[in-house]
Amino acid sequence: MSTSTGTAVLDSGRTILLRWLVATVGFPIGGFVGHAIAGPAATVIAALIGGLIAGAIIGLGQAGALALRSQAIAMWAGATAAGVAVPLIAITALIGQIDTTFDAVLLGALTGLAIGAGQAVLFGREGVGNAWIWVGASAIAWAIGWLVTAAVGVALAPGWPVYGLSGALVSQVITGIVLWKVMSQDEVAASARA
Repeated sequence: MSTSTGTAVLDSGRTILLRWLVATVGFPIGGFVGHAIAGPAATVIAALIGGLIAGAIIGLGQAGALALRSQAIAMWAGATAAGVAVPLIAITALIGQIDTTFDAVLLGALTGLAIGAGQAVLFGREGVGNAWIWVGASAIAWAIGWLVTAAVGVALAPGWPVYGLSGALVSQVITGIVLWKVMSQDEVAASARA
């Protein structure tokens, strides 16, 4: 690998990471809009509507950060929306509205698994190597996101469909670093083949 190729990969990774961090604003916006339209995620219907709205907004922000093309934007936003809504529906159906830190972390882990699986499929379709890493990274990041939100004192009782800005910042940093590393490995491999 030449020095210029290594620098280009590093700059590309930093650019992706910076855009990914800017996409953090999708979490509070998505959570607010989903909650405003659906109400607290205390019923299956509210969880469905709020989860789909919040997930779609988060997904659109992330798709913008990844500079995806139009069809890929829709697929990414759809996978994220389903990944937020399905676990939120399941948890709401089983236990009702989340109101403990344990419930929130469990919801985060399940949501991260669902989102990570859907997004990893899309990464795989785009030829990203090691896309499966995204599933575990997303599960960990979303669980930590809910943990941070609960730890800083954000009340869980209002029934938000996703965690707030504090948790979003932490989870986006975690997934952003994984994204940077995975994308950088792919660019290095592509440069070596060229």
